[in-house]
Amino acid sequence: MFQPGTTCIEGVHRFHFDAGYYVCRFECSDFYSHNAQNFCNSCKEMDFVLYHPGKKELWLVEVKDYRFNARPKVSELVEKLCRKVRDCLFLLRTAAICAPEEEPAEGISLREMARMSLQAKHIRLAFTIELGRTGLFPPKSILATIHDLLYRQLRFIDPQMLCVPITTSGEFAPWTITPAGNEHSSRIQKRLEEARAARDKEEKLREEMARHKEKTEAKRRKKARKSTQPLWKQRAQERAEGKTGNHAGRKK
Repeated sequence: MFQPGTTCIEGVHRFHFDAGYYVCRFECSDFYSHNAQNFCNSCKEMDFVLYHPGKKELWLVEVKDYRFNARPKVSELVEKLCRKVRDCLFLLRTAAICAPEEEPAEGISLREMARMSLQAKHIRLAFTIELGRTGLFPPKSILATIHDLLYRQLRFIDPQMLCVPITTSGEFAPWTITPAGNEHSSRIQKRLEEARAARDKEEKLREEMARHKEKTEAKRRKKARKSTQPLWKQRAQERAEGKTGNHAGRKK
């Protein structure tokens, strides 16, 4: 279980969550990735789900960094984010009943978070979005438009919904942000290790196949050389190898 006051890495950012908040990452749950993710032609999730037992406060947090990737159209992005909220709330309620006990690579289990969240009195939504400086309109203007469109659809869940840049989100939410450097999240690190192990296994198999092929080829060459020797040389070699030199000691 993640202890209160822990940290998580998402992309190139490290999130330092305030003490008292428990963290869950749906992507680390086999229940989500093996079952719920494929429900109704894919079920989306938020990057972080936080819960504070004392405040009975549930946070759904999404992190989007478009400084390195192309940003979709604003209308498409808003639709995608709204769907993530809807699917995440559905998954929490379902997991409270159906999810098994798990030991995720990061955070507490989905089952535990789902059951704790049933006690929540407030739902907070946070969309932390970093935009590149390409295009006609400045990032601040685009982010304001995204906020307005999201607010129209989600204000019934959280009238104080946040839609702010990643790096400044800590001013309004229970976390702080620092660069992750070359570190990866536990879940990504696990995938990298699995990929590295698979590559090592494949390389070892190729080496074994190459050695086997080399041995087979050496035997074939030796047999070919032996078959071209004069008969008297073959008999002499047989006697040198301790064979009787007669028909009884030869292979039929």
